[in-house]
Amino acid sequence: MLVGETPKVVKKASLFQAIKMVLSAFIGIRKQGQQQEIKVTPLQVVITGIIAAALFVFTVITVVRLVLR
Repeated sequence: MLVGETPKVVKKASLFQAIKMVLSAFIGIRKQGQQQEIKVTPLQVVITGIIAAALFVFTVITVVRLVLR
């Protein structure tokens, strides 16, 4: 830290911020600055990632079934 520089306050991520982070990571567009602004617990990432992956698989299966009818 430099002289005269104010320390950044890291705040805990809300549910919406955790979802936003995981979904942006799915498609690879997360910015480096976002990582340092919020504190996300590993449990938030794992639960959100599992739910997002399950929804993605469900959506793909549903679309394929609708197209093949």
